[in-house]
Amino acid sequence: MTVERETERGMTVLKIIWIAMLASLAAYLVIGHLAAPNVPLSVNAKTFASLRMALYAIGLVTLIAAGYVRRLMLGGINRFDGSTPAPRSAAIQKYTSAVIISLALCESVGIYGLVLFLLGKHTLDLYLLLGISAAAMIYYRPNKEEMSPIP
Repeated sequence: MTVERETERGMTVLKIIWIAMLASLAAYLVIGHLAAPNVPLSVNAKTFASLRMALYAIGLVTLIAAGYVRRLMLGGINRFDGSTPAPRSAAIQKYTSAVIISLALCESVGIYGLVLFLLGKHTLDLYLLLGISAAAMIYYRPNKEEMSPIP
């Protein structure tokens, strides 16, 4: 398999994963609206306010961590054991891992919104955190230019 074909194949797989993860955010929206009427409010207002603040803070930390982890993993993409250049397939695997991990971290923010919506019935939490999650996933989408420095 040629280098160019291997790169294209890796990018195609990553784009399919990215689209599926973005679609899951839409599924969370639908599930939230379908399930919310059947989920009883079991959290008092004070506890919910604390949980809401905590999940928003954790969401912010998660988004920062997504960028940090991705940069950390991509920073070593051209190295293979520190001294020799990475084989092409190993570099593509590292890039794939970095993208999937950053997308999963971004998606978790949308899950926080779903949890808050189911517990508190505030649509703002659902839409805001799903929107932030989608924006972060678009920002961290698979990008062929990021893979171009790979030998």
